[in-house]
Amino acid sequence: MDEQNNALKAISRTDDELIVANYIVLFGGRDLEGVGSPRVNADGSRGEYFTAETVLDSFYTKSGAIAVDWEHGLGELGDEVLGVVDWKTARVDDKGVFVERVLNRHNQYVQWVEELIDAGVIGNSSQAEQAGVQKAADGRITRWPLFRDTLTVQPMEPRMITENHLQAFKALGIDLAPEHKGGESETTEAPEPEPEPEAAPEADLSAAAVDVAKAKARLQTFRNSILEVSE
Repeated sequence: MDEQNNALKAISRTDDELIVANYIVLFGGRDLEGVGSPRVNADGSRGEYFTAETVLDSFYTKSGAIAVDWEHGLGELGDEVLGVVDWKTARVDDKGVFVERVLNRHNQYVQWVEELIDAGVIGNSSQAEQAGVQKAADGRITRWPLFRDTLTVQPMEPRMITENHLQAFKALGIDLAPEHKGGESETTEAPEPEPEPEAAPEADLSAAAVDVAKAKARLQTFRNSILEVSE
């Protein structure tokens, strides 16, 4: 798998399960800590990173299953569990740690997440037990005891962002900081303001971005119906 396109990919489907896979962590590079958040490293640098020596072991990896949620449980779905990372499938190579996740297709939310996965715009962001996290002064993560894995359209790992992501985000009105559009900014000059979108922006988008826009529209309708029922 190309590490520059680490979006989740569906590898099998049954009536009950959707199995998706990608690298739960990528080695090297730097995430958006200090860019997408105010936290900087002890040496003043920005961004944290995994290496092949990072210890991921935790109670959950030893149990063989890590819960999978949506946007760290902070979005519309709350703490809904969509499935699990099957840690028995974890394998390490020079790019990172590749895993498979088993999502429950009977879960009403997985039914729309599946559309976004098929469109190639869902990444992931792993979550650790904070008390056990250890980092070097330069942001190198030495210990990251895995607690959960979240599905997200805005991962902290920039290498999960592809051009299709960026086009889709623009179409859906999601604003990303310049540093999230492919790494560190090469200039300090203020960017020129973007023109207002045309009445029908989908005409200039890639097929994948159009698919995402359509899925988002269906998702919004679904969200509204769920909210009406819960009131």
